[in-house]
Amino acid sequence: MRLDELTVGSFKNLKDFHIDFDEGSPYTVLVGENGAGKSNLIEAITIIFRNLDLDEAAAFQYRLKYRCREHDVEVIADTAEQFPRFRARPKGTEEPYADLPRKRFMEVDDDGRPLYRPAFVFGYYSGPSDRLAGLYRTHEERYYRWIIKSPEQRGGRAVDDPNALRRLFYAQTMHGQFALLAFFMAPGDDAERDRAFLRQHLQIDGLDSVLFALRKPSWGNARKKGGDARFWHAEGEIRTFLERLYEVALLPARMARRIPADLGRDGPVEGLYLFLPKAEDLHQVYESYGDQYAFFTALESAHLSRVIGDHDVRTRVRLTTESGGGAVTYRELSEGEQQLLLVLGLLKFTARDDALFLLDEPDTHLNPVWSTQYLEFLDRFIRTRERGESCHIIMSSHDPLVLAGLGQTQVRILRRDTAGRAIAEPPMSDPRGMGIQAILASDLFRLPAAGLDTETQHELEEQRKLAVEENISVEQQQTLRDVTDRLNRKGFWKSDRDPLYQLFLQRFLPQWIERAKPEWQEAVQISPEHMQERDALADEIAAEIAEEAKAERAARE
Repeated sequence: MRLDELTVGSFKNLKDFHIDFDEGSPYTVLVGENGAGKSNLIEAITIIFRNLDLDEAAAFQYRLKYRCREHDVEVIADTAEQFPRFRARPKGTEEPYADLPRKRFMEVDDDGRPLYRPAFVFGYYSGPSDRLAGLYRTHEERYYRWIIKSPEQRGGRAVDDPNALRRLFYAQTMHGQFALLAFFMAPGDDAERDRAFLRQHLQIDGLDSVLFALRKPSWGNARKKGGDARFWHAEGEIRTFLERLYEVALLPARMARRIPADLGRDGPVEGLYLFLPKAEDLHQVYESYGDQYAFFTALESAHLSRVIGDHDVRTRVRLTTESGGGAVTYRELSEGEQQLLLVLGLLKFTARDDALFLLDEPDTHLNPVWSTQYLEFLDRFIRTRERGESCHIIMSSHDPLVLAGLGQTQVRILRRDTAGRAIAEPPMSDPRGMGIQAILASDLFRLPAAGLDTETQHELEEQRKLAVEENISVEQQQTLRDVTDRLNRKGFWKSDRDPLYQLFLQRFLPQWIERAKPEWQEAVQISPEHMQERDALADEIAAEIAEEAKAERAARE
């Protein structure tokens, strides 16, 4: 699954909007100022595939091209509230697109995988808004209604993978904890490499214990017939999972719990505590599922069926000796650690071939070291080498360190044009190899003087004005000496040890400040015109320094 290009007629601030993706790469990173349209684009893509999977009319006008399995697919929604048209051709060929009947577009193969649609669309947003989560609710409810039913209630229907009922999957906070449990279950070299990753980067050495604090769900009813009375007459997948937990739990205990409700009012709820004091206990449950995907799904089904709340699984892990040892709960891990576990677990335990990942700022809590390695982490757990071209990750980010390892075609800058419409374009140059200062000064972020602080910029401006004055007073001479002394002590142009680069900055900054237009001097973000003039000056000074270096070499020879 790889997106190729998308044109949107009108959706929020996306008006006659077009974006061209690099279908040869598994990553597309969206960057741009707040309000430029990054989240709106992710939301628009989600709505498109949600409606396609539900076989519903288009929510807005669009034209979408993507690659899926063995096909190049084109979906055209001429107007909102009408069903789109479909066209397809063999993947990677120059053959003309052929019309595809809607019934054929919705077909699946013998394994239940869609022929012309992504197998799964995964969404994640790190912010407090739930607008993206709401787009996944219909699929979530359909899946929920299935997992709580008994085989008889399903009318004899069988589904090899219940997740196929919700091809749209939204990642929530609890999934990070489920991922942590799943990481320590599977045997084998591959699983051991995963655990080595946790030891190296998160200092987590192993699983200590797990407490499942179950609660009576809304569907629990004492008058209900059938099911397992120990678990409020649960049926389906959730019944199977709870029975397996109960068998290995140490002294299952029932007692009333107080669950926080609206406006701080707590209400008593019937609870069941299942404590697994050793990792081996959870292993017994895992062995009945056979793989990490099925086990993760079982954990997640307990949460989705309302038997487990957001804070009702209390996992304790052992820390490595290098980090001080001891044990901590999952909730005591930092927000960055929890966020990393959530996203990597999403890739590891839920991904399947032909999956599309829509991640809105998944890197908000990462430290600089993890930011520089983030795409390597994703690549490791998405396993692009095994899946080839089958998955596409589209993520938004404000972190220049995440962009530092990307090529030009893997990045799209979203910004507003003079009419206020959102536009998407590739950066002028590859971010890879630029370094942070150059990335900040480039069209990716357009910060004046590569993010130089405002105070220092003002001091440079004051120095320039006083230095060009022909007749200055004694007080002004002293002010000039003081400003120059402060700038020299800061050594702001000496952050790079390359002497040629230091020479370049010493010449560039004063000239740039002298040439800068008045309206640019207070700008928080520079304009494209501003950048072009700045780049022209940089080329001019670099050429001067190159000529001087050439002359010096000739003189020595």
